Amino acid sequence: METQKYIGFVGCYTKAGQADPFEGDGGVPHDRSKIGKGVLAIGVDASGKLSFLNDGEPIIKADEFPNPSYLCILERTKQQRSRPAALRDGGLCIVSELNEGKFQSFAVKCDQTQNGVQISAKAVGEQLDTGGSYPCHIISSNVGSVMESIIICNYGEDEGVLSIFGFGKGANSSESYTRQASIGFGPGSKADAARQETSHAHSSSVVTPMPPSSLMDLCCADLGSDAIVQFSMNTSISGTDGEVSLQCVEKERLAAPPGSGPRSLMFNPVFNNIAIVSLEMTAQIWLIRRKMGDGSFEGLGDPVSVLPEGWPEESGKEKRFNNGRWASDAVWCPDGKFVYAAARLHNSISVFQLSTAEGKSSESVEIGGLKLVQRVSTNGITPRCLCMSECGNFILVAHQHSHDISSFQRNENDGMLSFADRLEVPNAACVKLIHATHLGE
Repeated sequence: METQKYIGFVGCYTKAGQADPFEGDGGVPHDRSKIGKGVLAIGVDASGKLSFLNDGEPIIKADEFPNPSYLCILERTKQQRSRPAALRDGGLCIVSELNEGKFQSFAVKCDQTQNGVQISAKAVGEQLDTGGSYPCHIISSNVGSVMESIIICNYGEDEGVLSIFGFGKGANSSESYTRQASIGFGPGSKADAARQETSHAHSSSVVTPMPPSSLMDLCCADLGSDAIVQFSMNTSISGTDGEVSLQCVEKERLAAPPGSGPRSLMFNPVFNNIAIVSLEMTAQIWLIRRKMGDGSFEGLGDPVSVLPEGWPEESGKEKRFNNGRWASDAVWCPDGKFVYAAARLHNSISVFQLSTAEGKSSESVEIGGLKLVQRVSTNGITPRCLCMSECGNFILVAHQHSHDISSFQRNENDGMLSFADRLEVPNAACVKLIHATHLGE
């Protein structure tokens, strides 16, 4: 693994015509003869240079687990109680984005051979019903010290549903995850009659408690109801058999601008009381923050466009697709100073700098707005997912419709990006990274 600083896992759509709200108008033009093969493993060095592992063959095939559009990586852990034993050396949790949503965990093993690093994946337990339809996002998060929760957003056909799985280790527990909660989000805002008739849970993020509360906050971006839905999470242990259970209670809802369609949400890694929200349907990003006291959220200024003025042109083919507005992911860099936001159709990443100033006390910081410092082409079609490396030296882009993973080097001083490398991966939907030393035995 000497040359592979990171291992990446790529989830792909294994069926044609997926996750494109414009299919009724012909869909985004692309090569439809190329279809994803499953979940692939790639190697990434410190500069962002990409290479296939396992000779580019999937470690999880489409016939084993179809439409594996989103995944999260489980790092090796020493917390024996928090997850099934087969996953303690590391693994993957993956959703199958179909009407009958499924969730499956896989133990992952890394071997150094004469031909380089070889990755193998073995299913752990049975495929589980996600509690909703078209699951499109999955994360893992520790809740206290006794449970690692697996949090799934079901986009939903009739209703968006948030489902939480956990490993409730106790006298009567099996060595597998069990569903702890499923919460429906109800009707949509109907601001857009075609896409917001009902709620659509699109992504979630967890943040540490804000004093005086000791409960963790879970926030979900609901594209259908134009809201950020905030929950409190806690665990309890049975006094008789040591069984661990999780409680998740809705706390607040922050209304986003009507028809904006919140898609992704990520808390700042340094100033963890602020988050960036990607607004898919208006192609904007929006800063929000937790208020002191009750910990509820408020908007921090107006949303900011990720598109240049005057785009699309009146004659542009993109204009027929929601007037060219189709944002996707937005992520922070590790030092929390820059935001990277992707725009589909325009096929670009906009780089914004977060303005800060010293607060009223020596330990406080005043958060200002966002300043555009760069807008760069992604050199592909439909940048669906962004993944920032832990070191902050590069960012990966999963292009759904140009069928590739691309990498960009990042200047840590000014935040600007420059193209580095590309691998062909049909219908790439998601890419996630882990340091090579944090996975496997």
